[in-house]
Amino acid sequence: MMPLALPYFLESGSGMALIGFLFWIWMIYHCATREPNSREKILWLLLVILVPDIGALVYFLVRVVKIRG
Repeated sequence: MMPLALPYFLESGSGMALIGFLFWIWMIYHCATREPNSREKILWLLLVILVPDIGALVYFLVRVVKIRG
């Protein structure tokens, strides 16, 4: 069985690990409570949880800050 991979910011062991972890948890909470119940909510949650470093940052920029290309 493959072990669960930790987010990169937790593996680094630096002082930024706590900040990165709290940001990741905040994005999971934000997505779970503020997104309407839909397939899109599930996809965002999967992205943030399964690809924590990039997923949380992408969710923050696209859905929280609402940067449009």
